[in-house]
Amino acid sequence: MSRKDQSLTTIFAAPLLLAALSLTGLIGALLADGAWDWIGAALLATPVVAVGWARFKRVKRGV
Repeated sequence: MSRKDQSLTTIFAAPLLLAALSLTGLIGALLADGAWDWIGAALLATPVVAVGWARFKRVKRGV
């Protein structure tokens, strides 16, 4: 699939989802205690995990 075939929604869906998860994790961890600290840490780690997964998939593919 070339870039011309993709809509703006397709291109920006994953980055907007990662931003929303990170923002939710940051606000939750800052405003609440207990379980929200763990949930916030997990949500803040999602972009790191996503980048690591994408790099691993790219190396495995040979690109």
